[in-house]
Amino acid sequence: MVRELSEMLTARIVAGLAGVRDPLQVCEWAEGSAIPPSESQSRLRFAYEVLSEIQMARRTNIAQAWALTVNPRLSYLSPVKAIREGRFTETKAAAKALLEDAYDG
Repeated sequence: MVRELSEMLTARIVAGLAGVRDPLQVCEWAEGSAIPPSESQSRLRFAYEVLSEIQMARRTNIAQAWALTVNPRLSYLSPVKAIREGRFTETKAAAKALLEDAYDG
């Protein structure tokens, strides 16, 4: 899961999403030589689920762009920042809106 997220978003972005400063920690998690803290695990799991859903319905580049772009449904934060803040319900709703082609006007 961590490896796939890192390939999609880079280790640096995954580190920020998980709430850690060092991208090398993310590399260790991806290799299986370390285990993320439980709070990071929930963020990583949620991000993986949401981004995988977008990637399967659309394309990888759509999932990448969505994750990094400010979103009016998230008070103009990016989904990555919203996930880091634990705003899972709002982020899931924003992803659903993307998948349903809802206009954010």
